[in-house]
Amino acid sequence: MEPTHDQKYQILAGIKEGKAVTEEQAHWAVKQGYAQFGEDGDIDLTQKGRDAYDANRVD
Repeated sequence: MEPTHDQKYQILAGIKEGKAVTEEQAHWAVKQGYAQFGEDGDIDLTQKGRDAYDANRVD
C-alpha cells in the first residue's frame, strides 16, 4: 500500500532526525531515491530526500 503524503513526509522526517523507521518505510524511501543505506546499516536522506523534506514535496 502506498503511503499518503503525510506518511511519506513523516518517514523522511524520521530518517532526517535519526528516529527509528520500519523496514518497510526505509525500503520505500530507498526505492524512491529519498534515502540510502550506509555501510553500517544506518539510513540517511539523499540530496533528493533533503530537497523533498525541505520543500514538503514528496511524490
